[in-house]
Amino acid sequence: MREADERDIRPSTPVSRPRVLVTFWVIVAALAYVLAGLAYRQLVQSGELKVQSDSQSRRVVLIPPARGLIHDRNGEVLAENRVRWSVKADLPELQKEIRAAYLRELRAARAAKSAVNADDLMEKARVEILQGWLDKVWSVIDTPVRKPGSPSLRRKEGPLSLHKERKVSVEELRKHLRERRALPFTLIADLTFPDPTGKDAAPSPEDGNRSIARFIEQFPSDGPIRLESDIVRSYPNGATASHVLGYVKDTDSLPEPTLLDQEVLALQKLRHTGKTGAAGVELAFDDSLRGSSGWELWSKTSAGYNQSLIKRVDPLQGGHVSLSIDLGIQKTAEASLAKVRAPDGSPLPGAAIMIEIRTGEILAIASQPGFDPNLLAGRVTSAYYDEIDSRGGWLNRATQGLYPPGSTFKVINAVAALRKGTVRWDEVLDCGPSFRVGNRDFPEHDPQGYGPVDLEVMLAVSCNVWNYQVGLRTGVDAIAAEARRFGLDSQLLVNSAGTELPYPAGRGLVVPDGAYKSRIGAGPWGPGDTANLSIGQGYLLTTPLHMACVAASVARGETRTVPTIIHDPRRDGKHAGAEPIGLRPDQLAALRTGMERCVEEGTARSVQIPGIPYAAKTGTSEYFKDGNKAHLGWFIGYAPSTNPVVAFCVLIEGEDDGTWGGKTAGPVARDMLLKWAKRPTGLEAPVQALPGEAAR
Repeated sequence: MREADERDIRPSTPVSRPRVLVTFWVIVAALAYVLAGLAYRQLVQSGELKVQSDSQSRRVVLIPPARGLIHDRNGEVLAENRVRWSVKADLPELQKEIRAAYLRELRAARAAKSAVNADDLMEKARVEILQGWLDKVWSVIDTPVRKPGSPSLRRKEGPLSLHKERKVSVEELRKHLRERRALPFTLIADLTFPDPTGKDAAPSPEDGNRSIARFIEQFPSDGPIRLESDIVRSYPNGATASHVLGYVKDTDSLPEPTLLDQEVLALQKLRHTGKTGAAGVELAFDDSLRGSSGWELWSKTSAGYNQSLIKRVDPLQGGHVSLSIDLGIQKTAEASLAKVRAPDGSPLPGAAIMIEIRTGEILAIASQPGFDPNLLAGRVTSAYYDEIDSRGGWLNRATQGLYPPGSTFKVINAVAALRKGTVRWDEVLDCGPSFRVGNRDFPEHDPQGYGPVDLEVMLAVSCNVWNYQVGLRTGVDAIAAEARRFGLDSQLLVNSAGTELPYPAGRGLVVPDGAYKSRIGAGPWGPGDTANLSIGQGYLLTTPLHMACVAASVARGETRTVPTIIHDPRRDGKHAGAEPIGLRPDQLAALRTGMERCVEEGTARSVQIPGIPYAAKTGTSEYFKDGNKAHLGWFIGYAPSTNPVVAFCVLIEGEDDGTWGGKTAGPVARDMLLKWAKRPTGLEAPVQALPGEAAR
């Protein structure tokens, strides 16, 4: 057997040389390919690969800037920034606790033989751990170490879990993990102002500082629950000038960062929530106010959390804006408007404006009702939005409200007639209790009539019949042309640089004529339409700001006043589109004297101001409110009557026919004038007489 096996042994088959060569070159080619690939990666793709590596291991966190300040003309702060202290949870440092809670939930589910959903159990574990820490935070803050009688930060009775500010929001947590996993999770957004609704008593500064001190004392700075600060918008005067200032809202669209290194441009970017203008000056001047974002460069863990800070560039604060508003006059206007009440005791809606005659700078522009922008700067509830909406508080009645101007328009009707020559300034017309136009009697507001009336008496007593007669003589085309000459069809607060206040009335302004009535399908223009137009009724619609500008233009002897909300001491007093009013000195003097007599002996005599003679025109127009006929009270004018400095307009929306220009709107104008006169510069800078105009 063995001999047979030995005989079977043969020498190995020789390997052919070509085969060896092929194998050799295949191996060489493979090695060459690998080496070439490595060389290509190292020499050609190194930059691209570095970017990919960096993007996987590093990220940029954008930091929102502080917004610029908003001041009044005297440097008083209207909008500023305050430090907000927030309690935040570092989720990576809580991972052990969360994992332990997750395993407990998992064991409990398996013991109960329940269906297991890992994501649901993990969410439940996160909420459980975060809620436990949140309860600890509030138990520290609620420690009753405070002065007797001072408000507590815990202002609602009942279990902690029933207070919405003390319960972890599952929806907020989901959103955070989806969009900002690497950033700390906010447990308490504002430790010093925990009630954003404003319905409960706000804590005092002492309470806020005490809550911060307690937190710092009880929670280590390097623990999983930390105190972090950021900047939020603050309005130190509350609701004052709310329609002018507007408010800010949260945004993820931050301004462009400053000095962002080229090497980090392509990295993943996370953003803290910033603020953007949502209304008023905050919106109109958002580009100037918002500043430039800062940024931080972080390394990150494989789980996607921030690990260590590599570099930081601080944000740059936005530019400041100086408004023409005088805070004292603004507060007076709003306080006086708030005194005007409906029969049920609720404040009537309205607007009040005061402007400098020479420059057009607005000293006060109030609209009632308003809102508190502080309550819109943080987390806002839909209930507060709905409350503002139900009161009509979003509408800026001074710039957006459209109303028939009533008898204040008689000034323009008179100017149109004087310029066309259809009435002399000293011509006396017989004005009875009504005037018949076609087959309809148009009434006088005094059922006895006024008898013989000239221009001055008409303006003093606001005679309707004089205007019916003169308006019909003048014609709709001339009256409408004069209204347009005074800018009643032009949008205000809009210039080449943009809009100073968002959404001022524009397309809704109506200066009617025959073409307008045909365009809206209301038939041909008739004499009755002209009679209505002559007393500021009918289709005519304008804003209180427009009528304040009319008063300023008459005081200055021109046709246009360009208002502005921005303070600029270098203004030259020129108004774009303005031209001389086009009246002879005797005509203009009669017009102004009539407005002065309105205060001295006419419909505004109840709001005379001793020591401050001024000129005014009252107006009461009809409109429909909730389907019922009601009155609008108007009051326009300028002061002083000699060398005027300021013009004004007040509008009150009545709920019935008990609202009147002199009686209802007049006291608001009087209060503004009294406040203006108390200013150190209140009676300075008189209007200079225009060329060819008699000094007054």
